[in-house]
Amino acid sequence: MPSNRLIRSDDKEELAKFLRSCRERILPEQLGLPATRRRRTKGLRREEVATLAGVGLTWYTWFEQGRDIQVSDDFLLRLSRGLRLNRAEQEHLFALSQHNSGQAVPRAADLPPSLIAIVKRLPDAAYVLDKCWDVLAYNDAALNLFEDLRADKPNMLRIVFFSDAYRHKIKDWAFAARLVFLKARHDFFTAGRSPVLGSLLDEVMEAFPQARDWWDDPQSLRIGDTKIELNDPKTGWTTYHLSIFAHEDHPNLRLAIYTA
Repeated sequence: MPSNRLIRSDDKEELAKFLRSCRERILPEQLGLPATRRRRTKGLRREEVATLAGVGLTWYTWFEQGRDIQVSDDFLLRLSRGLRLNRAEQEHLFALSQHNSGQAVPRAADLPPSLIAIVKRLPDAAYVLDKCWDVLAYNDAALNLFEDLRADKPNMLRIVFFSDAYRHKIKDWAFAARLVFLKARHDFFTAGRSPVLGSLLDEVMEAFPQARDWWDDPQSLRIGDTKIELNDPKTGWTTYHLSIFAHEDHPNLRLAIYTA
């Protein structure tokens, strides 16, 4: 299996924190391990995780500490299953272990004409998003919800954090902003660590100190379907189901549709 080396100190620190939080949240009984009366460690011990992953204790300890060791896809998959990681968490683990394969970010001019046609014809608000959170195409219904799309090279992460209009349009901005930040952080780690997205996340953390805590949040979230309440200029406060669809031939493109 292909293997890489952990070479970035910041990734090593993030990896150590992430693995500790994952094993500390699991009770031994959940995995069929014998319960003991005295447990100094919250959740699973390192030796238990090593057993689940099929490696020795010393090797796993070195891995969790972020030492410069060889890691394979097979080991990371076994570890993901052992720690019961969801899809977002597994992608995060692979990214921190330098096993992410970055793909070129598409430009608006590279959008398939058929995708643009679909967006324009949809009755619901819809737009095409890349993994830097740039909006590459949108329809009139989306413009009705998000007037900031009129800006030159609109970006949803920038809209969420720096648009006064958006703040007045969404209920519980702080809750929504945290989720958006975690999803954008996930895209940064798993989609090639774009310097453009990295710079934007830095800008958000500079402007909003609470986002620095979100950066260290052990929770991993990937972009996906969710519910959101927005103040529609025509219908007032409305709950939307936000659906996200990936393009088969262009996995860095996502189609977002808001259905009331």
